[in-house]
Amino acid sequence: MAVIFSSLSFGCLGICVRYFLNDCSLGPISVVFIRLTFSAAGLFIVLLIVGRDMLKIRLKDIPFMVFFGIFKILADGMFFFAQDNMSLCLATLLQMTSPYFVMFFSLILFKEKITMAKMLAVGVGTIGCVLVTDVLFGELNVNVIGLTAAVLSGLCFSMFFIGNKMANDKGFRPATILFYTTLAADLMAIPFADLSGTAQALSTVNGWAAALALGIFMTLIPYFLLTWSSSRMDPTVISIISVLEVVGASVVGYFLFNEILDVPHFIGIALVVASIVLINVQLRKIYFKKYGKFIDPVIKLATWPLHKLMDDQMKVFEDKKN
Repeated sequence: MAVIFSSLSFGCLGICVRYFLNDCSLGPISVVFIRLTFSAAGLFIVLLIVGRDMLKIRLKDIPFMVFFGIFKILADGMFFFAQDNMSLCLATLLQMTSPYFVMFFSLILFKEKITMAKMLAVGVGTIGCVLVTDVLFGELNVNVIGLTAAVLSGLCFSMFFIGNKMANDKGFRPATILFYTTLAADLMAIPFADLSGTAQALSTVNGWAAALALGIFMTLIPYFLLTWSSSRMDPTVISIISVLEVVGASVVGYFLFNEILDVPHFIGIALVVASIVLINVQLRKIYFKKYGKFIDPVIKLATWPLHKLMDDQMKVFEDKKN
C-alpha cells in the first residue's frame, strides 16, 4: 500500500512540473532544485522535532550518500528534460523501463530470485503501460536526445531502489537515507540551476504552493514510503508496483489537461492493475509459506468480533473433544 500510494503521488508530478517549465520558464534542473530543496528542508525540520538521532551519520558513509544522490538528481533532471523534449506519455513509459534494470542489478548484487511470477508481472505491466501511454495509436513527437534522456532516467531511477536496498542492509534508517541522499543531490544541483529565475518563480503564492506540493506531497512523503518499503520487499517487486505511476499520470492528464482516455487506455490501466495483483498473490504465497497463514490486516480488524467468536467456539469444541 505504501508503494502504491507513492506511485500515484509521483503520477501527479506533471501538475507542478508543467507549471514551472511552462508558466515560469524554468529549466529542468531548476525544477529539480526546487523539488529537492523543499523536500530536504521539510525532512530536516521533521527530524529536528521527532528524531535528532536520525541526523547522525558517520564520515565514511558520506561518499555512499553522495554516490546515490548523483543518481537521484540525474533521474529527476533527465526525466524533466525528456518531458520538455518529447510527449509526456512516452517519457513516462520509457522511464518505466526501471523494473528491467532493477531486476538485472538485483540478480547480480543481491542474488534475488527472478521468478516466473515477477517476469509475468513485468511483462503484463509493460503492455499495460504501452496501452495507457497510447504509443501504438497516437502520434508521437520523438527526438533522439529526449528518448535517450528518458531511458537513462529509468536507469538512474532503478539505482534509487538498489541504493535503498544497500543502505537498509547497512543498517541505515529510512529517514536518514532519504535526508542525506536528497541533501547531496540538492547541493549538486545548485551550480546548474537558474537561481534568479527560481527566486522569481517562488515570489508568488502560486509558486510557493506548487513548490510545497512538489517538494512535500510529490517527493518527501512518497520517497520516504519507498525507502521504508525497501526494508520489507524486494527491489524488483517495488519497481513493478511503481508502474502505477503511469496510471496516475494518465488520470491527472485526463482531468486537468483534457487528455484523452479511451478503450485502449482503460485496457492498459486494467493490465497494470493486473500486474500488481499478480505480485500481491506472490507476496501472499511467500507470507503463507513463512508464517503458515495470511489474513489481511484490514479484514482482520473489520471482522475481529467474528474471528473472536470463531476462536471461542473452536476452544469449546476442543475442550469437549478432549
